[in-house]
Amino acid sequence: MSFGNICKAGKSCCDGARWKTSTINFETNLLGEAQATYDTLHYGKRVFKGFHSFATVEHGKVRNIDALPIQERAIQKCLCKNLLTEVYSRSFIYDNSASLKDRGMDFQLRRLRKHLQDHYRRYGTEGGIYQFDFKNYFGSLPHEEIKRRARKKIMDDRLYTLFCDFVDDFRLMKTADKEAHRGVGLGSEVSQIIALDYASPIDHYVKDVRGIHGYGRYMDDGYVISNSLEELEDIKRNLYRLAEALGIAMSDKKNIITPFRHHSFTFLKMRVTLTETGKVVMKLSRKSIRAMRRKMDIFRRWMDEGRMGPEDVFQSYQSWRAHAKRCNSYDTLRAMDERFTRMFAEELAGRRKPFPCTMKATRTGCGWIYRRHGAVIEEEMCA
Repeated sequence: MSFGNICKAGKSCCDGARWKTSTINFETNLLGEAQATYDTLHYGKRVFKGFHSFATVEHGKVRNIDALPIQERAIQKCLCKNLLTEVYSRSFIYDNSASLKDRGMDFQLRRLRKHLQDHYRRYGTEGGIYQFDFKNYFGSLPHEEIKRRARKKIMDDRLYTLFCDFVDDFRLMKTADKEAHRGVGLGSEVSQIIALDYASPIDHYVKDVRGIHGYGRYMDDGYVISNSLEELEDIKRNLYRLAEALGIAMSDKKNIITPFRHHSFTFLKMRVTLTETGKVVMKLSRKSIRAMRRKMDIFRRWMDEGRMGPEDVFQSYQSWRAHAKRCNSYDTLRAMDERFTRMFAEELAGRRKPFPCTMKATRTGCGWIYRRHGAVIEEEMCA
């Protein structure tokens, strides 16, 4: 936790958040903030500044967020980057994919595709997939067990004390179970590492004890692939027992076994099908498409009311497009692009550069206009 490392972590925390007043003030006085942070840690005078709590709606589900002030995020990032990520990730399996360098959603989807292809080469469409999810995963992690595991990994007493202070701070969250001393924050970098590690015994049970090749976990979403549905039922029963021993609960609604033949399943908002020919088809889930269509209507209304600017709308839609481009849903993407360019035609016309999408952009005296490529070809043939 040197002055230089705190400076680097603080600078990194500003990325993607420079529109916030608190971030601007922090970065403007970065050296002074880093020195003050270093002094409080060096002399053991750190005082937690509290969480900023708010609620957000994601895919129709209300999520309570307890955000840290940027000074606290800088300390946590410094600790994670220089210690926690390295010492914790040593025991992670290769297919534990979230919040790690060179990992993430794209990596996990590639691994799922490979696992399905490997399964098809050996067994065809025989068997199925067991998907599991934990109930209120972040909000149910027990603090004492987290600290006990950390003691085995963090040898330095001062750094271990700092880590325990971070864990104790989670008791101040509005969503925390204060009596049972449970729960970590969704927006904290330390809590991401904790969440990755806590279910590791389940990972090692499936991979090492059961010898399953087709297994992966993305934070609290996991899957097991087998040629035997009976084996999947047995693994499901054992994972319930393991989760109970760890002090966390499985979500009955999201723990399902799906046969490969004539069925598809949804993983990370993707509808996945293993066809009879061995092709792995990944398409957008219907829920994701409906949610984006509703968002477009809301964005249009908010723009008309002056509550939202056009660039914020464009950025939000481009984020969704980046997710949609991962899968085999070109026709859906083209239909959504057509709807988007039609709803926001006036705002898109005034941009300096064309909006990147599947539509054909043409510069006119009134600005950019967008048409389907097929429609452009038909017009040229008629001319």
